Amino acid sequence: MTVLLEHTLLEAHDPASGRYDALRVGHSLGLSVAEMAQVLGWTARGVRKNPTSPRLQEPLTRLMATVTLLRELLDGSVPYVRIWLRAPHPALGGRTPLSYLLEGQFEPVEDLVHAIAAGQPD
Repeated sequence: MTVLLEHTLLEAHDPASGRYDALRVGHSLGLSVAEMAQVLGWTARGVRKNPTSPRLQEPLTRLMATVTLLRELLDGSVPYVRIWLRAPHPALGGRTPLSYLLEGQFEPVEDLVHAIAAGQPD
């Protein structure tokens, strides 16, 4: 069964609905509720009140696609994903990937992770 679910991070889902849960995603990534809300473009209150909102599923799915690929590239380690997100990266002008996510800018981080996965130099 676990092989069938390797493409996702189980702890990021609400067990009752199967949807991504913003609070669980944030916890998995070591983000506060306020940081998670910032990434998603919501208020912390809104995230706390309805962390599995259908309106959050698209940005959460997008974020988790990047996180899942990162985890795969980092030997399955979620702690390594947390470190990677917080480490300044030369391909991002010395900024951290998380700094882009906190600004709601997923694309630079997605592009970088896909380039790394494809073996392209940074």
